[in-house]
Amino acid sequence: MKRRPMLTVIVLLGLSSSLLGQSAPPLGPGRKYTSVERMKLEHLAAVHQARMRYQQARRPVRLRTGLTDYRAILHAHAEDAPHTGGTRPEMLKAAKAAGVQIIMLTDHRQPDRDFINDSWRGIRDGVLFIPGAEAEGFLLYPIASIRDKQTTTRDAVIAATRTGGGNIFLSHVEEKLDWPTENLDGLEIYNHHTDVKDEAAFQFWLQGALSDPVRLRQIEQGLALYPQEVIAAQQDYLAPILKKWDADAQQHRLTGVAANDCHHNQVFTVTAIDEQTIEVGFITSRPTKTRITSKQVASVTQMVAGRKPGELIARLDFDPYERSFGYVSTHILAGQLNEPAVREALRRGHAYVAHDWLCEATGFAFVAYSNERRAVAVMGDEVALSPTLRLKAEAPVACSWKLLRNGEVVATGQSREISLQVKAAGVYRVEAWLEADGEIRPWIYSNPIYVR
Repeated sequence: MKRRPMLTVIVLLGLSSSLLGQSAPPLGPGRKYTSVERMKLEHLAAVHQARMRYQQARRPVRLRTGLTDYRAILHAHAEDAPHTGGTRPEMLKAAKAAGVQIIMLTDHRQPDRDFINDSWRGIRDGVLFIPGAEAEGFLLYPIASIRDKQTTTRDAVIAATRTGGGNIFLSHVEEKLDWPTENLDGLEIYNHHTDVKDEAAFQFWLQGALSDPVRLRQIEQGLALYPQEVIAAQQDYLAPILKKWDADAQQHRLTGVAANDCHHNQVFTVTAIDEQTIEVGFITSRPTKTRITSKQVASVTQMVAGRKPGELIARLDFDPYERSFGYVSTHILAGQLNEPAVREALRRGHAYVAHDWLCEATGFAFVAYSNERRAVAVMGDEVALSPTLRLKAEAPVACSWKLLRNGEVVATGQSREISLQVKAAGVYRVEAWLEADGEIRPWIYSNPIYVR
C-alpha cells in the first residue's frame, strides 16, 4: 500500500492544537494521553526513564522452548517505489545496529521488476533476507517468481504464492475485516502505518509545527533526546484487528505477525527563502516543496529572522530504518537461521510480536506442559486437553498479563510469569503490558496454543 505523506494539507498549518484535540478519537486501552500530549518533552522523558528501568531489570527467561529466538522485520520497503526513501544497504546497516537477524522484504509490485529475482535473498553479513511483495492486500513470500503466473483473482494470488511452500499474510487488516483467512498463513496483528492512520489531530499538529518555532523546537529536541519514544507516541492497541484474529483462529490456525511498514520516507525540512517566506520540504524519492509566507502564518517572520536565503532551519527525520526496526518486530522461534526454517516457523505459528522499543522481549516463552512439567507444546502448536495440562508464559521483566481463551480474558497477573490449569478446549494466547508514564502499553502478543 502506498504510504501517504504526513504533510498533506498545508492550509491546516494554522490550526491550533487545542482545536484539533476536540476532534481526537477516544483514547484506546491503557492510555491517559493523546499522541500530541505524549510528544511533550516531560512525557517523552518519563517514558524513556521507564524504558531504562525495564532494560536494567531484564533477567533470562527460565522456560525453554528448544528453539532460538530471532528478531525479524516483516513488511519492509526499500528501492521499490517513488515514495520509498531508503535502500537495502541502509536496511542491512540498520538491522545490525538494531539487533535484527531477519528482514522479509515486501516490494511494491512493479511491471518492469521481478520482486523475487531482482531483490536480495540469503544471508548478508549475518542478516537473512527473504524477498517478497505487498500486493493485492497481502504480504507475499513465494518460493519462486510468480511474475508469469495468473494472479487476477484473490484465490489465484494465494494459490500462486503458496505453491511449493510459500507464505502469505493478510495485510492492512483494518481495511479487510471481512476477508476470509482460511487459506492464509496468518495476518498482521499490528501494523505501524495502520496505527497512525486515524491520528488526524496529531498529523495536523505536526503540520502546524513546521511553521511554529516553539513546536518545531519541541519536536527537534524530542527527536534528538528521545527518538524511539517519538516514533512510539502514536502506539495503540488495535482491538478490531485482534478481534478478527481471535475469531478466525477458532476456525483454523493463524499466525499473527507485526508489520513495521518501514519506508524511511517521513523526512521534513524547513528552509529560509527570504525575510517573509519559508519552504517546507517532504523528502522521498520524489521530493515535494511548499512555500509558506508570513501572511499565511504570522510566526514565519520569527522563524526566518537572522537567516540567510537558502539556510536550513530544521530537518526532521522520523523513521530511519534503525528506529523503525527497534519499534516493533516479529520474534521467530526456529532451529536455524535459514529460509526454510523461518518459513516453517511462521507457518506453524512459532512466533510472537513484541514492541521491543519498550523493552527487549527476546527470550519470552509461552508453553503448555504436563504434570511432569515437561513442555509438550510451544506457541503455535496444537495439544490435546488432559487433566494435568497447564499453560505458562514467562517474560524477561515483570509485566501485566492477560491470558485469553477464544478472545476472552480468563486470567490476569502482575509478575514475570503467569500460568493456568486448562479446564476447557480453546485457543489460548497471552498479552504482556508494561507501565510507562502512568500508561499501560501493549508489549508482547503471543501466538496461540490450540487446545483441542
